[in-house]
Amino acid sequence: MRNNHQEPIMNKISITLIITLVMLMTACGTAKKATVTNPTDNTTQQTTVQTQTTAHYDEIIATLGTWQTMQTGGSLTIDVGSTFSSGVQVRMVRDEAIFISLRPMLGIEVGRLLITADSIYVIDKVHKRYAAEKVSLLTAGLPITVSTVQDMFLGRPFIIGQGTLNQANKEKATLTNDGAVSVLTPNDKYKGYSYVFTFNKSHNITSLNITPASASTSAYQVRYSNVKKTTAGNIAHTFRANGTVGKKRLTLELNYNNIEWNGSVKIDHSLPSSYSRVNANQLLNLFSN
Repeated sequence: MRNNHQEPIMNKISITLIITLVMLMTACGTAKKATVTNPTDNTTQQTTVQTQTTAHYDEIIATLGTWQTMQTGGSLTIDVGSTFSSGVQVRMVRDEAIFISLRPMLGIEVGRLLITADSIYVIDKVHKRYAAEKVSLLTAGLPITVSTVQDMFLGRPFIIGQGTLNQANKEKATLTNDGAVSVLTPNDKYKGYSYVFTFNKSHNITSLNITPASASTSAYQVRYSNVKKTTAGNIAHTFRANGTVGKKRLTLELNYNNIEWNGSVKIDHSLPSSYSRVNANQLLNLFSN
């Protein structure tokens, strides 16, 4: 028999996976692509700025290495009015899958989140239920891939529909300097929203901001810190996302321990046959008011 005192903790564990899914959905799937705005009369000035920052732009790109797999332990903290923390295991296969296993007590898995190229799974072992949805629930029609979400989790700048920032696609974005801060703005806009990356003078990413056109401040923000040089390039080991769903302010912080790159990674794609299936939209309705 379950200890009644543990029930509130179990409910928090269950809801943590849902919040993780919510944060990804709100940050990635809230807008549709719109027509790109034509250049204005300050084209010459913009060209001059781009020329001045070319070397810095190349230095930022040079910090982005390649990788095939990653796995790490770490911690996940959720704040949605009250705070809950848990140990996690994170595994990724480039372009294929993101796996997050929630392990709050004694290393015992109580739930998992799995994102693949075409599906999203949330498995709640506490209440013996799961949600399985098409990845379109996450992308809302945008050309966002698993790789885009992986880049977001690891602090790697990307251009939606173009992949990770690199020498081949760098003309799809503009880099400007503002003192010690550099701002990378993708040229393609999405209806009602823009997104920008910021970097410090050491070329390390510091934030991703997603802003509605009607607002003066970001609706969704990711702060990056603890950036370390690895065999896969400079990787942020702390990911802190903030956003609002309905009337609720959500914060999710993910911290990685020592990341292992390009080793053998096992990701379990199986679904428990004895669990009840629920609709992810029903779970997300918890945050609609």
